Amino acid sequence: MSATAEPKAPAPGAAPEAPAAPSIGLRKAMEIARDAAALFSELRVDAVVSCERQGEGWRVTVDVIEARARIGDNDLLATYELLLDPTGDCERFTRLRRYHREDGAA
Repeated sequence: MSATAEPKAPAPGAAPEAPAAPSIGLRKAMEIARDAAALFSELRVDAVVSCERQGEGWRVTVDVIEARARIGDNDLLATYELLLDPTGDCERFTRLRRYHREDGAA
């Protein structure tokens, strides 16, 4: 009896396994998140705040302008988190907080 396992052949009539989809990179994850946030919220993205690997996908945080200030530079901003799968499909879109620009990054 051999100690090494033989590779299993697919069962007759079974579909062959599809190759794994290539994973997107950091730049592409940021681009997709920026576009998705603008699409989902219909608001202008102010900045990509963070982008990091989470498992095989990506967690991207963006700030969007929810309401422009009438006077001065005190726009109402919101921070959204997007979770992307390895191919860039958005799996989750969540608003984390709202704040006025003058309040800073508190």
